[in-house]
Amino acid sequence: MTLPRSKYVQDEKEGVYHCFTRCVRRAFLCGFDMLSSRDFSHRKDWLVERLKFQASIFAIEVIAYSVMANHYHTIVRTRPDKVERWSDREVATRWLMLFSKEDCGGAWVKPPAESKIQALVNAPERIAKLRRRLSSLSWFIGRLNEFIARAANKEDDVKGRFWESRYKCQALLDEPAVAACMIYVDLNPVRAGLAQCPEESNFTSIQERIRLWQKALYQSQADFESIPADRAWESLAAGLETIGSGVQSSQPKAQSDSCEDPPNTRSSSEIWLCPIQACSAGKGVLQMSETQYFDLVDKSGRMIHPGKSGAIDSDLEPILLRIKANPGLWAETILHFGSRFYLAAGLLSSLREFASNLGQKWLKGLTAARAAFV
Repeated sequence: MTLPRSKYVQDEKEGVYHCFTRCVRRAFLCGFDMLSSRDFSHRKDWLVERLKFQASIFAIEVIAYSVMANHYHTIVRTRPDKVERWSDREVATRWLMLFSKEDCGGAWVKPPAESKIQALVNAPERIAKLRRRLSSLSWFIGRLNEFIARAANKEDDVKGRFWESRYKCQALLDEPAVAACMIYVDLNPVRAGLAQCPEESNFTSIQERIRLWQKALYQSQADFESIPADRAWESLAAGLETIGSGVQSSQPKAQSDSCEDPPNTRSSSEIWLCPIQACSAGKGVLQMSETQYFDLVDKSGRMIHPGKSGAIDSDLEPILLRIKANPGLWAETILHFGSRFYLAAGLLSSLREFASNLGQKWLKGLTAARAAFV
């Protein structure tokens, strides 16, 4: 069933979406091209840096991402409530930075000239249109894909499409769908055999979160940088051992209701991903702490990656049941998430309501939802 994206992505309402795009032409345009023996892996850095830059411009939060050799996944949450609180001047400044022609290296740009800001501020109808665009999913992904395509074509000295089509999009209707999709995205390199474990999964949000968690755990940068690469998971596992035991440890505390990070542990430039733990301030997406999410990702990776040894501990089920997921089918859900659901994913009741709002009696994914989520 094909539907216009405008039928189920409404920019004026908050929503969580799984978006993914694949390269056109020959494969490995973002990785190692075996035919020409050229390595294009640096384009993955381009995509992550651009994603980070646009998260600082748009009223859109990046929840998860993974960049593969010929495609990428990202999970984002639109926040139209944020953009409504911005002043006209802030809207103008953000928009001008997004389309700045100043080349400052990479995706980052200089602040726009005051005269350009004032020209936009003095055009209220234009500001109203830009305010809507700055919380628009299509504008966010469109500018991301356009930036990468232009840079790659310039490097290759070619013209034409870099991405095979417009981005694909799934609406994530509730917490079980968000949790399953996050793990599906974070474990992409593990499932593809490119990494043995989450902390070795380059160009993923899970690796970035783990590294930031470690920097908070090891108070000094010198201590953090001295951790050997092959012991990276050991430091994380030491903290995870206390989950469910109620024992206090030296690990950083999960986000509280105020969603504040531990003081003097993370710079503002590092804090760009949406927090894991939901709170009353509207931040975060799941009813679990950051370390509990790491634990769930690791155990889920063991379930679907035969080369990784270990058994499922008894404390896994309570976490899954708390987010209303079926523990017995969790591995199948996160392994085949992309094919089991189409326009949206979520609890059976959420999908039925979603289909009803679209005027549909049936929607692909109902059977999967009935089995996957309690």
